[in-house]
Amino acid sequence: MTDGTSRVRLNIALYAATVLCGCVALLLLYLHVSTSDNEVNGTDVVPGVGQDVGRGLVEAVPLAGDAEQERTAAQLEAASKMVTAFVNFSYQEPQRTIEAVKSMATGEFLSQYTEGAKDLEKLATEAQSDMVAKVVWAGLVAGDDDTATAIVATSGTVKNKTTDFQPEARNYRIQLELVLEDGRWLTKDLQYVALG
Repeated sequence: MTDGTSRVRLNIALYAATVLCGCVALLLLYLHVSTSDNEVNGTDVVPGVGQDVGRGLVEAVPLAGDAEQERTAAQLEAASKMVTAFVNFSYQEPQRTIEAVKSMATGEFLSQYTEGAKDLEKLATEAQSDMVAKVVWAGLVAGDDDTATAIVATSGTVKNKTTDFQPEARNYRIQLELVLEDGRWLTKDLQYVALG
């Protein structure tokens, strides 16, 4: 009986070892195939490229050409500069902000901002309002050779009579419509899309 029990234990141990070796072999095969699938001519590609994800085949996006990258950078820079000017305001120097914004504006937005600038200056002076902010990110929603839509996020503070002159956090998300005029990207529309 001892020999029979030993044999059963030996068979169980061998069976377990065989199953374990089989699992390790399958794991190694899977890792090898996965690594091979993520390489195209020795270059890594985005995971999922060439795989069916339920809505169609995922394909790698080609890099933009130099001209497109330069245009996109110019559009984002113009949007960031406008928003920086727009959200930094001191009641002691209101004309500095107003003139900076107007210099980067065009069309209907320029008209509306110019018309509202006197009220803005009056309200800011009455409230003794100061706002300081910086751009934390900017992204291009759409853009071509003549127009662009960008969203810019800012983080900053405002202090005035309402806040007892204590800085309170103000975070904004602003969408801008840009147009190319005489070689400069100018803002033709500006809207808050979220604030906090």
